[in-house]
Amino acid sequence: MATRSFIAKYDYLRDEYTAIYCHWDGYPSGVGTTLRDHYNSAGQVDTLLTYGDISSLREDTNATKADSYQVMQGDKDAVAVTFKYFSQMVEHYRRINCEYGYVWNQGLWECYELDPVRIDLYAENLQTAS
Repeated sequence: MATRSFIAKYDYLRDEYTAIYCHWDGYPSGVGTTLRDHYNSAGQVDTLLTYGDISSLREDTNATKADSYQVMQGDKDAVAVTFKYFSQMVEHYRRINCEYGYVWNQGLWECYELDPVRIDLYAENLQTAS
C-alpha cells in the first residue's frame, strides 16, 4: 500500500509554496531520508519540482525524473502546483490522502504528519543524518 506525500518549497520572495505529489514511501524514513540526504540544496529542490508529480523519489535525480508521471505516462497535467497559503496546500493534498508533507523552507526540510483533523510538525529532525 502506498504512503502518499507531497514535496514543496516555500519561496519567501513570492510568498508562495510550490508542491508536487509523491505516491510511494512517503514516511520520514523513506521520502524524508531521501530528501535530507540527496536533495539538500535549493537548486536540487527546484529541479525536483520541475519533474511534476512522481511515483517515487529516488536518490538520483535522473531516476526520479524517469519515475515522474510526465515521463512514465505522458501526463502533461502532472505538474507542480502553486499555493498562496500553507493551509490551502495541506487541504489539497489531504483530499488525495497524503499522510506526510515535506517543505523546503530557508534551507531546511520540514516534515509534517497530516492527520484528518490537524497537522503535526514531525518530531524527527530531517537535518541530521542517521
